[in-house]
Amino acid sequence: MKPLVLNLLTCSVTAALLVALALPAKHTLDAAREAAPPPAPEAPWPRPDPHPRRAFGVYVDPWHIDDWARRVGAAPQLVAKFEAFSNDRTIDKWLVQSRRIGIRRVLVSWEPWQPVPASYGSALQAQPQPGYRNIDIARGAQDRYMLRFARSLARFKGTVWLRFAHEMNGYWYPWSRNPRAYVLAWRRMVRIFDAAGARNVRFVWSVNPNLYEDEATWRRGLRPYWPGRRYVDAIGSTAINFGGLKEYPIRRIEPRLRRLRSDYRKPIVLTETNTAYADRVQWLADLRALLERSPWIRVVAWSQLPSRGKVHQRGTGTVDWDAQSDPPAAGALRAIIGDGLE
Repeated sequence: MKPLVLNLLTCSVTAALLVALALPAKHTLDAAREAAPPPAPEAPWPRPDPHPRRAFGVYVDPWHIDDWARRVGAAPQLVAKFEAFSNDRTIDKWLVQSRRIGIRRVLVSWEPWQPVPASYGSALQAQPQPGYRNIDIARGAQDRYMLRFARSLARFKGTVWLRFAHEMNGYWYPWSRNPRAYVLAWRRMVRIFDAAGARNVRFVWSVNPNLYEDEATWRRGLRPYWPGRRYVDAIGSTAINFGGLKEYPIRRIEPRLRRLRSDYRKPIVLTETNTAYADRVQWLADLRALLERSPWIRVVAWSQLPSRGKVHQRGTGTVDWDAQSDPPAAGALRAIIGDGLE
């Protein structure tokens, strides 16, 4: 028995010594942790303002918003993206990253189609696509996908501006066909989101200003697509100055925006905003002045993604420049962002 007792005693003493030796090290580590600064938040610099009077957003993925914010010198409060039905997926990772960096608002341009390369031309781009047509959606062909997508957006801890089937009053997208079916598809979409409990989603009925048409023709072209007040939260409009033969100064765009505001009595969202390089500084200064006298414009989304409209046109200016590497334009955008803060 004595060897056994001796072994147990030896083990006990050894364990006690190890604990005693470890305690100072633990205290040292604990003190170091307390003294060390907390890890830097995973957010852009400067941080997005959580409560802007008017939200400014960019079509930049949330993994690179910090780069955009540093180069421009101000942080957007919203990120935007295009998402095609043909992807047949949710955007959970994109939403999670947006929230992680402090973004509480997103804009999703949700396109019911299989994207067609812009180089094929507007005629081929506008061809109906079975399964994605307005009548197909109205009859339930996309219900399962839309419900899954709605549940994904419902999990986002913030506001989602959903721009479904935009610029329907043009001729370059397949969903421009059959306005009556468009209305039915829109209403079905909204009911699906209601069933999913997506109370954070705001439905943006987004048109094109069609400045090549007179105002009366343009307004007549909008009416058949209108889903009704109870199905729409905001009115969207593209605001792109292509330059050259498609020179669209703010003084031409503004009357269309005011008409949308007076006709539909909803907040206005500038869903795609960009301008040609040549007169960019003046155009952005005019945009800033418009925004200051138009508090009903609630969101501005800056987009310098490759433009389908540019590919389909000739004699226009340069729109594929980058504000991040253009100090005068960056300064103008920085001023617009600053104006929108409370």
